[in-house]
Amino acid sequence: MKIFLVSLLFLFLYGTMHSQVGINTTTPSPASVLDVNSSSDGTNFGGFMPPRVSPAERDLIPVTASDEGLMVYVINPPNNQLQLWDGTSWQIVFPQQIFIDTIIASWDMEGLANYGPSPFTPGNSSSSVVVNGLERGTGLNTSGTAAGDAWGASEWYSAAPTETQSSAIANNKYVTFTITPNTGNNISISSIEPYNIRRSGTGPINGIWQYSIDGVNFIDIGTVINWGVTTSGAGNPQQAINLSGVNDLQNINSSTTITFRVVCWGATGTGGTWYFNDFGAGDDLIIRGNTN
Repeated sequence: MKIFLVSLLFLFLYGTMHSQVGINTTTPSPASVLDVNSSSDGTNFGGFMPPRVSPAERDLIPVTASDEGLMVYVINPPNNQLQLWDGTSWQIVFPQQIFIDTIIASWDMEGLANYGPSPFTPGNSSSSVVVNGLERGTGLNTSGTAAGDAWGASEWYSAAPTETQSSAIANNKYVTFTITPNTGNNISISSIEPYNIRRSGTGPINGIWQYSIDGVNFIDIGTVINWGVTTSGAGNPQQAINLSGVNDLQNINSSTTITFRVVCWGATGTGGTWYFNDFGAGDDLIIRGNTN
């Protein structure tokens, strides 16, 4: 630590006396402010290590137009990328490719009351798409006292305890949203980021995500989810859902509308509630993908 502090002090003093600072060189280029040489002895070599972040961590960087030129290395296997902020968006420096991982649509549940609006327009969405917001199925309601800072519905009960996924669908016990690429744009959906579900003691116990590319035929995403037993405001944390291997959700153009649906069942009373819950700073439901 002492050596590190002494080195920093030396660089500061040297930079004060000279217009250029050199690392591993005593003759920095007069055209540079900082000149980094790979080796000081011609035998041992190293490289420059930019900040390494995940896509979610990169999106937390408070960039503005004046931060043009900011560089990070985004770790997002198998699509790790060196990216530059151009004052408006993150651009890929390497590898050279068309697609860039970004937020397709996201919602913040903070401040919502009375179950939230339906449809609920996303607070953030890509300029490459049109998003029809979160919408309650016709079998749901907004009766009773709603939790704060959460979006959802009541009336999930229909035929408990024999209710199934099929009966929930038949009774319109689901929530939906759609994503349609704008003309001239292609998108690929890569993931649903970690989210949080709140339910009441008589709310639905089980659920499953589905998607459709024709608005009629729905395909299950993964397996049935048990939403958890917590009924307080802390809710139940849910894992991210990887969609990069779902071929139907890759390279979609404007002729296709993707419909996502969350079906829930297993409620034990007519007043049972279920919500997407506010669980931290920033957006609480995030759909991530690639656009061009």
